[in-house]
Amino acid sequence: MSEFDEKAATWDDYPDRIKRAEVIASRLASAVNLTVIKTAMEYGSGTGLMSFALKDDIREITLMDDSAEMTKVARQKIIDQKVTNLIAVHGDLLKGPLRNERFDFIFIVLTLHHIGDVEELLRKFHNLLSPKGQLAIIDLEKEDGSFHDDPFHGHKGFERSDLENRLNYAGFVPAYYEVCYHIEKETEKGIREYPVFLMVAEKK
Repeated sequence: MSEFDEKAATWDDYPDRIKRAEVIASRLASAVNLTVIKTAMEYGSGTGLMSFALKDDIREITLMDDSAEMTKVARQKIIDQKVTNLIAVHGDLLKGPLRNERFDFIFIVLTLHHIGDVEELLRKFHNLLSPKGQLAIIDLEKEDGSFHDDPFHGHKGFERSDLENRLNYAGFVPAYYEVCYHIEKETEKGIREYPVFLMVAEKK
């Protein structure tokens, strides 16, 4: 069982996570015209906090996560809240063939820094997007490694220019960037704030 499988049952018990999803969803709605989007996918969706915050703005959202337990929680929430425009699927884009669907919009929230092969995932996103489709990445700005407890084998956030270069290489045109949130976290040196960015790019 993975770390996120173990945390799934109590993931939504933390008000800060719910607040963060609501604030970031609001910033995303200001940066992207969500009303024209017919189909969207959230990758690394967890229990669906972000997608639930956007469910009234986007016609249809597919939630995909490689944690079976997170997906299970998301599916139950969809049933309990009688939501008809969200669907939760268990999957990993870096393993196995791509799904047949194509999306107008893909968004990924605080997940990319956990992905080893960022370039490959960006290529997968490019293939899954419709012509002129948009990709929104919400993640940590470059940090000193104190955000995660050891051992952590992912990325210590991202520098804007580096991520823009990766997006260009994968066939995207970066179009928007802002710091949309700050995560407060207790560290050995006291409470610290970690900036979270929102970057939007369009498929070439």
